[in-house]
Amino acid sequence: MLVLLVHYITFSQTEEFKPLYSFGIKQGINYSTVNFSPGIDQGLTLGYTGGLAFKYQSEKNWAIQLELNYIQKGWKENLDTISNSYNRKLNYIELPLITHIVLGKRQLKYYINLGTSFAYFLSEQENVTVNNEMYRREYYEKEIENYFDYSVLGEFGVVYNTGIGEFQIGIRYQLTLTDLFKTTSTTIFDNSQNQLWNLSLTYFFFDNK
Repeated sequence: MLVLLVHYITFSQTEEFKPLYSFGIKQGINYSTVNFSPGIDQGLTLGYTGGLAFKYQSEKNWAIQLELNYIQKGWKENLDTISNSYNRKLNYIELPLITHIVLGKRQLKYYINLGTSFAYFLSEQENVTVNNEMYRREYYEKEIENYFDYSVLGEFGVVYNTGIGEFQIGIRYQLTLTDLFKTTSTTIFDNSQNQLWNLSLTYFFFDNK
């Protein structure tokens, strides 16, 4: 009897909610560093994120969100007392796979995104000035050795529904689990992982309500 009741409630809830499909355009900015071990004093590197998004919502409180983005990462050394300077910007194409959890029932809702991201390295811009060779790092003028970038991510934000579509504003933290440079017995750094904070606005449209 209990099994039949649970089945009836589940079936009723499914019937009440019509699945939604929506497509979006995403624009945002990144503040990134690289997680080196041993650590390096760094400033935040400003970058750009832009791309397309797709969201499939089969329940009232959760959805699957896919993105295809062009994203910039990188790092900048803090060398205030040394006559050297170094910064490096890395450009990727990435595919985030996200579970989208919606909180609230009003026109303005909160959401939490949890997921992973797969990225491929496209190009870079490296600016280096070395006047003091004692402070030259081993990665100066060294090519990126791992073109594939696998990350975990978490995001919190708000969703606002309007008559012309849905606006999603969020802050995302993303940590890469793969290293930029290979580690051997002769290398100094054990880790070299991208990490960033992202602030973005995504506009979703063509929603089949």
